[in-house]
Amino acid sequence: MAEPTLYDRTFEESRAERDRRAAAKNLIGREDCEPELNRMGTMRWYLHPHLETPSTRALYFHELEIPQGSNSGQLYCQGGILHFVLVGSGHTVLDGRAHEWEEGDVIAVPIKESGVTYQHFNTGVGPTRMLVCWANLDSAISPEGGVAMEVLEPCPEWQAQNS
Repeated sequence: MAEPTLYDRTFEESRAERDRRAAAKNLIGREDCEPELNRMGTMRWYLHPHLETPSTRALYFHELEIPQGSNSGQLYCQGGILHFVLVGSGHTVLDGRAHEWEEGDVIAVPIKESGVTYQHFNTGVGPTRMLVCWANLDSAISPEGGVAMEVLEPCPEWQAQNS
């Protein structure tokens, strides 16, 4: 039997993905998402291309929590990322300029050919929680989005555990 062609593999992968989606979850609760401390802060992933359980892999979608008086990591990336502030207040330094925000605001990190650098600071009382979303264009332009993606400075909590 001949090896499958690339064209055949495309259809096989499509069938496999269709089967995976049919068995996947369409409703994901916060309790379904384990907290993960990484260089950007504490995240709860709802949607990620490496998660098998969600029914879609078209988006990256997570909650970011920043403790009172702390900050996220500093990220350099292509941009095109939305942050909805669920709880808290503070500011984001975007390409060297501070932008104040509070509960209910949307922080839209713009797409720039040369990339953007940003970092969130929680200056309010209690933890800040944001919902963060961006398109999964990995197969077309890689996870770096055509520029690069690099954490320039980790959040203090991650730094303390990994120093």
